[in-house]
Amino acid sequence: QGLKLEIAELWKREGALAEERKIEERLNQVIFVIQDSETGLVVGVSTAEKKKVQTLNNNYFFEFRCFITKTFRVAGLDVKLSRETFDFLESIGSQDPDKPIGIFTVLENEELKQQPVWRRAVWPEIDMYFVGFTTSGNPIRVHYFKNARV
Repeated sequence: QGLKLEIAELWKREGALAEERKIEERLNQVIFVIQDSETGLVVGVSTAEKKKVQTLNNNYFFEFRCFITKTFRVAGLDVKLSRETFDFLESIGSQDPDKPIGIFTVLENEELKQQPVWRRAVWPEIDMYFVGFTTSGNPIRVHYFKNARV
């Protein structure tokens, strides 16, 4: 319970999530947690939830989210957290009866959306591809598992 409380506090403090219902929901989706080696405080987290995506041929994907505190947003940490999460999701996905074929993410952070590096069509570091926008204008990216079939 202590770790869950810390993650919830992180989201609230950093303005990532505020609504209690959403926080509770997201806490059940936590995959990996990053802790500061000096203080032990939670500074990052990845979450995922399996969803059937109608616009992607009704295939199942994991919706991936990643949050790292501003002070720990250093080059490569987001890539490492993403890669670890993707590898884990691919391993559990291969055992899933719904056979998820990949991962999608929606970039919601307004600050990040303005940076040129995040506006590239392909994110080669984590093998993600731009596929369109949500109805609210947020970019959607997809990563396919090795043996994915559409």
